[in-house]
Amino acid sequence: MPLNAEMRKSYLRRYLVYRIKVIEFFDLGAIRQGLLTDQFKVPTPVGRTNKDCSDALRTVLLSWMALLIDKSKDGMDVIPMWKELFPQLSKDIDEAWKQMEPAWDIIRTFRDRAGFHADKPTKFFGARSDIVTNHDAVTKALDQFEKLQRKILKSEGSTLPDLESALDDLLDELEEGKNRKYTRAEFKRYLMLPNTSGK
Repeated sequence: MPLNAEMRKSYLRRYLVYRIKVIEFFDLGAIRQGLLTDQFKVPTPVGRTNKDCSDALRTVLLSWMALLIDKSKDGMDVIPMWKELFPQLSKDIDEAWKQMEPAWDIIRTFRDRAGFHADKPTKFFGARSDIVTNHDAVTKALDQFEKLQRKILKSEGSTLPDLESALDDLLDELEEGKNRKYTRAEFKRYLMLPNTSGK
């Protein structure tokens, strides 16, 4: 059943937040790949290698993934939103989730105890150990998550013709409040608006 106007507005606004987070997710992934393939080296403390830095970025990527999927008050619960905004991808979303689900509790616990938070030492190191012990399942889940994000982003143009107007409405509302002024250029850099200036 199609969304009514108010529900669609609410989903599109949540989608705008998701969109920023997912582009940041891809930014971090690109840096991580550059480190893993030795395309560049970053200044690091003595004794830290490219692999050490890429592992640190993996911590953030897993935590970002958990933040987006988690249904708790600390998460965005994006799966229902994806299904409502991209009904043509429902089967892809379900299939990707089926591939991610075996590692889900491990990833969410890792985010809570060692990723975005730091629990008591035994829980902190236990969560890190679980990621290593379940490396294959965790890697598969992260890969499936990334592939699904790419499908969703590629479908935006044909599925969300009202995304730009939703962003315009939100920017107008933010400007009426006490929020700082946001420029359209900021959102062009997040690939939400066409960059007609080439900058």
